[in-house]
Amino acid sequence: MSGQDIYEIIKSNVTEDGRLPHDFSLDEPKAPNQISFAPGMIDGGGVFGHYSPDNAEKEATQIVKLMKQYLRKNKRSYLDEMEEIITKTGALSVVDPIHNGIMKSRDDMDLQKLIELGFDLAKTSHDVNLVKLGISLLGLFELGENENVLDVVKTLALYDELTLYSAVAASRWSNGNDVVFWIAKRVDGWGKIQAVERLQPETDEIREWILRDGCSNGIMDAYLGLTCAEKGGLIAALRKKTMDDELFESVSVIIDALLDEGPVDGISKYDHAEEALMLYMRHAKEKAVNLRHFWYILNIRLFMEDSELPNMDDILAQCEEIMNNPDWIVKIKDAIEQRRDDKDFFYACNSASRMDIDIGSLLLSAVKENPIEYCSYAQKLFSDQSIAAEIIDLYESVLPLGEMASGMGDYFFSDILRKEHGCLDFILPALAEYPLQGIKLIKSGLGSPVTRERNMACKALSGWVKAQGKPLEDISPELFVEIMRIYEIEINEQTKETMKRLLEGEFEES
Repeated sequence: MSGQDIYEIIKSNVTEDGRLPHDFSLDEPKAPNQISFAPGMIDGGGVFGHYSPDNAEKEATQIVKLMKQYLRKNKRSYLDEMEEIITKTGALSVVDPIHNGIMKSRDDMDLQKLIELGFDLAKTSHDVNLVKLGISLLGLFELGENENVLDVVKTLALYDELTLYSAVAASRWSNGNDVVFWIAKRVDGWGKIQAVERLQPETDEIREWILRDGCSNGIMDAYLGLTCAEKGGLIAALRKKTMDDELFESVSVIIDALLDEGPVDGISKYDHAEEALMLYMRHAKEKAVNLRHFWYILNIRLFMEDSELPNMDDILAQCEEIMNNPDWIVKIKDAIEQRRDDKDFFYACNSASRMDIDIGSLLLSAVKENPIEYCSYAQKLFSDQSIAAEIIDLYESVLPLGEMASGMGDYFFSDILRKEHGCLDFILPALAEYPLQGIKLIKSGLGSPVTRERNMACKALSGWVKAQGKPLEDISPELFVEIMRIYEIEINEQTKETMKRLLEGEFEES
């Protein structure tokens, strides 16, 4: 049990507003060939499975046994064994069975010493799984009035990886809902999702906060759409004849989150779906004034086009009424031309595409002014053959292609020049439609340590072979030789197979 205490690390990084920096993480930086996850994603987001119930029970039984031995003999070796087991299994898999084992053995355990063990594990451990276990042990006892325990649990809860355990532990205390409310207001990622899901709307203050501030989060608003609609009293707010501008903003977020049922249940499970959409459109006629609002209306229209709600036609008609205001076209073009706000730029470009509004010249100016910043939008310009060559030349001139082609690797992302590699990711697929253009870009992709970029370069060349109806060797001897060179050192088997087909004159079906 050596190393710096996680509690102290977190406490020392809390900012003046009582939060952790948005990029704070206890994890060591990942290597370019390792996948990284946002804090709290694996436990809170259900990424991957966990140990099977049989293994979890076995490991939990062993941990409970070690706890009992430690409480009796106070030997550090028992804690070291616990750490080894729980680090291997992960806390989430074994916490509940550990609790069950403790309840069965409570007559044979010194409960005060168990509380002290939980507190020590939570406050002084350097292993995050031991901290999780310690927090969970504190939740077995009525400790919500203990200031020391509150300080530790609240502080640890600020880190998204630990919010779930802190919220669950606190929810078992008589004042637990107040603690969970305190936590929910100070986290933004997976921690906020976990806290709001466990927050009970016991007071007007809590309900109002859920309605106004509960849904937006740093992961995906859809995760909290239905929760906030139900707990925050969305339908009651919509039934009022008027609402302030801030409330309209938050209500719009919830409505939009409800429509996105990709990750979780949403509007299809909301009892007031039909009425809520009708009432929202009534408010939107007065309150929808910016491009974000317009984007929400477009999302409602898209949803309603495939909807089976009885009032589908009425809602679609109201969408069209709002969308037909010519001021929106002015706002869209102004946002792209002025480029004052990145989010408005996105809403403008996305809305223009969905409304078939020509923004080609404005978008081209933005890309020319800052090709790295706006590379994701450059992809849209490739549909215009008259300017595709200009865009290709632009990126061949501004990207440090030699540095980017730094050699073979199995990277998921580049460890240097990440923005520049991001540009290449957007440009390479578009080159499939333009044989013999962007050769420098493709060579850089083939020489990239990022496996994805080598694959995209091969796909572009496959597009050339398919379009020209002849082998790559005849289209570009230069790139054929480059593929031969890379093939000999390629370490990804699938990429190597793609290169082999190119060398044999075949192309990859899209």
